Amino acid sequence: MVNAVVFEKLVQVAKAKKTIQFLELGQIADMPADSDEDIAALGHVLDAIAEDDVKNGRPLLAVLVVHGTRNMPGVGLFKFAKKKKLQKGDDLTFFATELKRVYDYWATSSV
Repeated sequence: MVNAVVFEKLVQVAKAKKTIQFLELGQIADMPADSDEDIAALGHVLDAIAEDDVKNGRPLLAVLVVHGTRNMPGVGLFKFAKKKKLQKGDDLTFFATELKRVYDYWATSSV
């Protein structure tokens, strides 16, 4: 089941053509990432949203969630994309391409 609060926040971020820090999203989702369990729980929420995106033919909203000063998604996103055969090249190329796809998709779509 998709967490509606996280999904709606990611759609807002996509429509604004921005990214969001993992820790900030955790606070919004009431999962402050203070422990390994909270971090894992937020990862599962993002996995569920990514599965729903794939099922519905949408680009991956999870690409908007970046970490620290790297401003890149975590390894979990890239593992997911490779497992689903969505990622063909390197991580940076996939990130840039998928980010553009998310921005373009949500510029004209509604929830």
